[in-house]
Amino acid sequence: MLDLDFIQKENILTIIQQEQMNKNMKIYFIAFILFFNNAISQTKKSDCFSLNPFVDVFIENLINKEVSLDKNYLTLISLRDKDGNYNIDLELTSGDINNFKIVSPKEIKKEYGNITILLVGKTDEDLRFLKKSIGKSKKVFMNRDKSKNNISFYDEDYVWSTFFDKKKELINFYITEEKESADKIFNEIKNDIHISPNFKNIDCNCF
Repeated sequence: MLDLDFIQKENILTIIQQEQMNKNMKIYFIAFILFFNNAISQTKKSDCFSLNPFVDVFIENLINKEVSLDKNYLTLISLRDKDGNYNIDLELTSGDINNFKIVSPKEIKKEYGNITILLVGKTDEDLRFLKKSIGKSKKVFMNRDKSKNNISFYDEDYVWSTFFDKKKELINFYITEEKESADKIFNEIKNDIHISPNFKNIDCNCF
């Protein structure tokens, strides 16, 4: 005759083992979901890159020069070549962006922190790329001197040009600044961007 206590102990042990297996399965399932989401996230990141570091330091540089953000606005222009490389320019444009009327689907206004920037592309793909590359910002950009009305300037004094290869790595960076200022700007962003092994140095007004 079977020992009822032994059978009961066996049943309890089986239940405990099943519960442990279920618990382990849940842990494996959660780990799989986290791994899968991370893989998807990495794929999305590799498909694009962030221009936020460039935009932030460009605007802050303008503020330090006491260029009015109320009377002028930032324009980003993206041009992609046949080899998949990207030339992206950041430039200060004279006037009030609120008075600018969009005349083409290749242009769009985008909120960035407390300001608005204008995105321009040669093709719809250029424009989509810019929209993906510029994430939301909570930064607040304020003029240092509200009395400044800098609407008379040479555009080339406030144009930065970047060139990225098809791997989304920085190949060239041209800044209309003197060497000391250019080096300081580059040092602010270099840890937040992917730099190509072929990148040598920044171009600037290094006289």
